[in-house]
Amino acid sequence: MSKNTPAQDAVVCKPTKWFLWRALAMLAMFSVFAFLFFQDGMWGYREKNLHFYVHQAFVKAGTDFQEMQNEKADSKVPESEWKEFAAKQKVQLPEDAADVLPKDADTDMAWPDILVNGHALMSESGGQNGATTLWEQYTASMKDVEGKAWDIDPGEHPMDAGKIREQFIAMGVAMLLIAITLFFLIRTLSRSISADNEALYTQTGKRIPYTDMVRVDKRKWDSKGLALIYYTEGGEEKKAKIDGLVYGQFKAEDGAPAEKLFSKIMENFKGEVMEYVLVDEADDDESQESSSKVGDNSAEA
Repeated sequence: MSKNTPAQDAVVCKPTKWFLWRALAMLAMFSVFAFLFFQDGMWGYREKNLHFYVHQAFVKAGTDFQEMQNEKADSKVPESEWKEFAAKQKVQLPEDAADVLPKDADTDMAWPDILVNGHALMSESGGQNGATTLWEQYTASMKDVEGKAWDIDPGEHPMDAGKIREQFIAMGVAMLLIAITLFFLIRTLSRSISADNEALYTQTGKRIPYTDMVRVDKRKWDSKGLALIYYTEGGEEKKAKIDGLVYGQFKAEDGAPAEKLFSKIMENFKGEVMEYVLVDEADDDESQESSSKVGDNSAEA
């Protein structure tokens, strides 16, 4: 048997289900974030921008119709005149339209036909009110075209190219977190902590004989399942951590492996133990000392 290999009767603590499920939950969360950021950068923000600029065309149509109507004084804008005007109009897009709109969007987009043919409604309701109603009809009609109606509210401002790039940067960060989580998951699943009658064997494969241990800090063991083992190596003091939630767990139905491991260490360790002292216990000790002093004073008297 190798010196760094624990005895057959050693207490062994393997990675817990708690750690596994926690790691899987983090992977799922980061994966969802990565997908959502990618979705917004590739389609979501671009589609919202398209809706915004098309809506601006409706707003402009209402304003233009109202101005034409005002110029006519008491007469109405002829339908033919409006159609001729509207048919020549284009949706005003930014210079970097290719970077902020869907890849298949027409960057030389004419006004929608519903605006060109919207003379009757705008004449009856007024330019702005008519254009608003036409926009509501247009957004609803997109369900037949794209399978989903557009939102009536297009937002107050478009997303610029910088905002869209930020989504891909955020996706990259989420992917990095996925890689880091996978690394620690795979590494941890291949490790274990064990203890026999001679030494503690850490998750990194380090063998720490009990004779080299100088101090055990168990102050967080009962509350968080954490303990620190201080030991000397080559004249230098070092420390190793035991995490009972990651290795072993404390479930009674599983035999509480982490508790067994720590008990094994404490049975063989001879040195300083750092632990919290309950206030009640400290008060009891002080009371006993006071009673002892009173008894001694009475005897002397």
